[in-house]
Amino acid sequence: MASGATPPPTQPAPVAPPPATDTMTPPASQPTDAQAGTQTGTTTSTTPSAPPEAPLTDEQIVAVLDAANKKEIDEATLAQTKAKHKDVKAYARVITQHHTEAKAKQAKLVKKLNITAAESDKSKQLTTETQQAVDQLKALQGPDFDQQFVAVMIQDHQKTLDLLDKRILQDAKNAELKTLIEKDLRPTIEKHLKDAEALAQKLSSAGTTGTGATGATGATGAGAPGGTTGATAGSPGGQGGVQPPAATPAAGAGAGTKGAGTTK
Repeated sequence: MASGATPPPTQPAPVAPPPATDTMTPPASQPTDAQAGTQTGTTTSTTPSAPPEAPLTDEQIVAVLDAANKKEIDEATLAQTKAKHKDVKAYARVITQHHTEAKAKQAKLVKKLNITAAESDKSKQLTTETQQAVDQLKALQGPDFDQQFVAVMIQDHQKTLDLLDKRILQDAKNAELKTLIEKDLRPTIEKHLKDAEALAQKLSSAGTTGTGATGATGATGAGAPGGTTGATAGSPGGQGGVQPPAATPAAGAGAGTKGAGTTK
């Protein structure tokens, strides 16, 4: 290059381009509906659980027991006139007698303790159930009535036992009232349940025709133990209805059946 020549202008250094941005980057995550609901104070729709039942007072317990006794008396009184099987009639008489006595004992104690019965949802429920059960029984005849009555007795006494064990005996405050329930009423209810289950087994084995009653007591009463054994074996089925699976007859049951045959 000639010494007098002007040097060419220098080119500016290339500027590095800014780093490329990812145009597909999603925006900041939005809160979910549940989070939004929490942030705004709202709640998601859930089915609320039923609140626990309030403890029964002694006054309410008295009303519940009165309603339970009345239920058994009303149903059994009807059975004494409508039942066809003699053992069903006999059971109904026992139920009427025992629950009438239980009601009288309770009334005597309540008077002594100066407790006034007070209605509750449970006692009102029992009153409604009593009328429904009696109306249903009135519509039945013959073996159908016998089966349904015994099924109602099983259901009633099992529910009463559950009510005593799970609520009433826990809620009762007065010692004398609690003793009456625990030492007198509960054993009676439990026996009524077992007797009803045995009766359901007998009706099922006899085909609800009434001939099973003769067999159960035939041969100079030899059939009675067998009948009891068969009833015990069928008790779980009895709670589910009046058609429990047939139990293997014991010796006494066989003797009872033989006795039935000889009466024909």
